Parts: sequence; C-alpha cells; structure tokens
Amino acid sequence: MFLLDDDLAQRIVTAQIEDRMRRLETRRLLREAGIDSRGWLSRRGSWVLCQLGCLLVALGRRLQQCDLPQALPLGGKMTGVR
Repeated sequence: MFLLDDDLAQRIVTAQIEDRMRRLETRRLLREAGIDSRGWLSRRGSWVLCQLGCLLVALGRRLQQCDLPQALPLGGKMTGVR
C-alpha cells in the first residue's frame, strides 16, 4: 500500500477543499443570476430515456416491415376504413 507523507496529504486535501469551494461559489452565483446549471434531468435519466427512444424506433421499424395495420386511435373507432 502506498502511504503519502503528511505534507503531501495536507496539500491534496487543501486543493480538494478549494475546488469544492469554487464549485459552490459558482453554483451560488448562477442561482442568484437565475441560471440553474443543473438540468432537470440527470445523466442517468437521460441515458435511460435515450435507450428507450432507440428501442421504440427499432420496434416501430419492425412493425413497418411486418406491414401490420395501424393501431386504433384513442377513441377506439376507425374512420375511413371499410
């Protein structure tokens, strides 16, 4: 196991604290300006929705290849079909 000397460990911790403080200050300024840097959707949520979209496109293409009739509209009545 690699052990750091006390001076190096202290400098690393100090640098990490300073980085966190800069990030917090940036977020505070953005919030005060009315700009939220975080999106409403997390990266994981975005990835899941992207995968779902790709799956729906692939399934839609398969349905088109099978030449199946279109689904009924929400009302349940087909119009213009004999």
